[in-house]
Amino acid sequence: MELISVDAEKCKKDGLCVLECPTRALALDASGGPVVTDAVICNACGHCVAVCPHGALVNAKVEAVNPASGVRGNLNSWPAPEAVDGLLLGRRSIRAYKEKPLARELMEELLDVARYAPTASNVQEIRWIVTVDPAKVRELAALTAAWFAGDNSRPVLTRYAALWKGGLDVYLRGAPALAVIHTEAEMRFGAADTGIALTFLELAAVSRGLGTCWAGLLTFAANGDAALRAALGVPEGHVVHGGLMLGYPKARYAGVPPRNPVQARWL
Repeated sequence: MELISVDAEKCKKDGLCVLECPTRALALDASGGPVVTDAVICNACGHCVAVCPHGALVNAKVEAVNPASGVRGNLNSWPAPEAVDGLLLGRRSIRAYKEKPLARELMEELLDVARYAPTASNVQEIRWIVTVDPAKVRELAALTAAWFAGDNSRPVLTRYAALWKGGLDVYLRGAPALAVIHTEAEMRFGAADTGIALTFLELAAVSRGLGTCWAGLLTFAANGDAALRAALGVPEGHVVHGGLMLGYPKARYAGVPPRNPVQARWL
């Protein structure tokens, strides 16, 4: 099967598919229509199909593309800048959660959004480990606590160990749900790809009224503790790049805390 099939009646020869092809697997022929220059370098990003407003292209490497109306709203109708800025500035790291479970269906919805996060060369090799079982989160917190228990080199860890013994979870904060992200160790841009995907997941969660917090201590322990890796089911040769606690926040913030000024060198 040819990489690209073009409906000649629908194609308006506007060149959008060629313009947006990141690998230049497409070019314009003498008539102004798209032609494949090298099928091997096509990375199946789907941009050629998605950008065509006429539905004139089919790419053999790409599944059917959702229309601009989408399944959850109009892709051509963006929120106002004030709304987006409010979401970004108002997001806080939540460390106190209600004892309210997070529905699996909601977590699946968040993961479905996060899978659209960009990855280098469209490799899409991100993997998730997810639970909406508060007891499982508590078990993972206990394993994380055990991993850090013997480290007395930093005062904060000694303090955390004491708080844990006193019944306060400072590792996963009593969150009812957790999402952990990992890739094969040799993935060159694994850290960047997973960071973007976690951010997608976080912002999708916050927009739905959830609170989140990045699980740095669990992430660190998961790359050094065999017991925690086994409990998570991290495959051999994979690196855990991050984790996200999720749940319904006990408190809502009334303001945005200050941050340092931007440090940028203009060229």
